[in-house]
Amino acid sequence: MQNRWLPLATMTFAHFFTDFFQFILPLFLPLLIPEFGLSYFESGLLLGVYLGSAVVLNGLLGHLADRYRKRKPVMCLGLALYGLSVSALQFVRDYPTLLLVSVIMGIGFSSYHPQATKIITSLYPNHKGRFMGIHGAGGAIGFFASPLLLTPLAYSIGWRPTVSLLFLPACVAALLLWIVVKEPAPEPVGGGGKISWRPIILLGIVYGLTLFVFRGFTNFMPVYFYSVQGNTAIEMGLLTSLVWGMGIIAEPLGGTISDYIGRRNTFFISLLLLSFSLLGFLNSSGPLALAFLILFAFFGQSTRCVGLIYSSELAPAENAGMCVGIVFGVSQGLSLISTITVGYVADIAGFYWAFTGLVAVAAVAAVMSLGMKDFKTRQTP
Repeated sequence: MQNRWLPLATMTFAHFFTDFFQFILPLFLPLLIPEFGLSYFESGLLLGVYLGSAVVLNGLLGHLADRYRKRKPVMCLGLALYGLSVSALQFVRDYPTLLLVSVIMGIGFSSYHPQATKIITSLYPNHKGRFMGIHGAGGAIGFFASPLLLTPLAYSIGWRPTVSLLFLPACVAALLLWIVVKEPAPEPVGGGGKISWRPIILLGIVYGLTLFVFRGFTNFMPVYFYSVQGNTAIEMGLLTSLVWGMGIIAEPLGGTISDYIGRRNTFFISLLLLSFSLLGFLNSSGPLALAFLILFAFFGQSTRCVGLIYSSELAPAENAGMCVGIVFGVSQGLSLISTITVGYVADIAGFYWAFTGLVAVAAVAAVMSLGMKDFKTRQTP
């Protein structure tokens, strides 16, 4: 009999590389901007195109994987494609080609989260928040490790050699997924299988606005610390790793707390404190600013796995992957808009006002979260 923890450990390992790759383009922006002569708007468009392809495909891939029970193949092939496209960045010589490769990266990225959420919630139906939080911590470690490991390499030997061999661990992780993870058993269809779209759409918007704020800041964080604040490359890498590293604590803790106080309440509290902490960071300096930055990092990531669990609970079991894909796609779409908008406003008025706008967005999202459906989520072992 297979160890019940082995699939979770394998998927957490795969999630590490999925999110390790996800921050590569923002991390390299301080190098890409002068090399390709990009404005902040063009930089935001680059990240937006990357996320846009994920927006288009998340729901579609989730639906097809649900319908044909091909969640594992979609997840494995997508992860391998993700790694290969990241390594293909080394051959890019102009902005249009950079946009094209970013689209392919987005396709690979879009294949993982809906399928992983469905598989984990099927394997561990009790205390979903806890187990999704553990899985989410793997992604948070990937976000943490990416700037910590890649910054010294990219800013010393160059970003092209840095990405040249990254396809190897992605392919290894995809192979392990294929060997260890089993396709979930078919769900019984019928009897209350109708989808209620209003709560799904509202969740997608609230979850998306959370990402709008957090990714609107973090996607430009390397540029802000390195090019605007004048930090060294090493300091920038450490600060960036600190922000993403908070997810290692925030994701499992947020998921577990949501099992007890509810998904909606977790969103409301996190969004209020997200708005407050970003406002504090922008209007302070020194150790106090660092403390606010840590709080922002925590509350920006405390609902990341909660939104995925919540979306799987709002749909019939046989459509859970599609629902997760739609919510994740909507959230990535708003993240796309955020990246382009922040870049545009930063070109005109500077990053202070671009980031201040995110404070208001978080407050609005907190109010909207009160309208979300909530229900008892704690389950007995």
